[in-house]
Amino acid sequence: MAIKSLNILGIIRGLTHPIAFFESSEALVQQQGLVTPDGLGQTFQTNVFGHYLLVHKLLPVLSRAKGRVIWTGSSASQLEFSQLDYMHIHGLKPYESSKYIVDQISQKMDERLRQKGVRCFVGEPGNVCTSFLANIGVPVLQMLIVVVFYLMRICGLQRFTIDAQCASAAFIYLAFARDEEVDASQKYYSCASRWGHSSVVRAPLECCTKDADFLISKLDALVDRFDQ
Repeated sequence: MAIKSLNILGIIRGLTHPIAFFESSEALVQQQGLVTPDGLGQTFQTNVFGHYLLVHKLLPVLSRAKGRVIWTGSSASQLEFSQLDYMHIHGLKPYESSKYIVDQISQKMDERLRQKGVRCFVGEPGNVCTSFLANIGVPVLQMLIVVVFYLMRICGLQRFTIDAQCASAAFIYLAFARDEEVDASQKYYSCASRWGHSSVVRAPLECCTKDADFLISKLDALVDRFDQ
């Protein structure tokens, strides 16, 4: 996520809904208009198309290995998406848009790839403490977030996984579970108990067929463009 600055008004508004606030990017102003040398939206290329193209390139290997494609979803995948600007170059929330795209295309990809012996799923790591705020230059803020996250988890909010070990639970499960134990129409969430014991829960993957078909067609067209 390319962060420009803190959103002070967003932080103030977040006091009215603290749980949802910490599961979103309301406190951050993301950079707009970032385009890669390939002419694609930076966040879109980083979070979506780069992986989509890689899967296309590796498909023969994945097929022979009966492999799995596991996308990283996010609780921030709110509907910040427009077909008119599907790379979200001009929008305010490129990160949310990219994660919405991940949710939309995963099930369609699974339907296509399973014919070649490859499965496709979405996992979500939960709320993890990382150094993504380092470029803002407010180290105290990073420490405060860690404290708040632990308080949230102690209060019983299992989505605050905090560390990488707990955050990876859903992805480990998706990588090694038997085919009959996993379902591409579900999203898999890493969770943690008050004392840091990891677990995995699932919930239906919210998908708009119209958006999914539109995005798959756009991504396929980009693959044709770059697969030279």
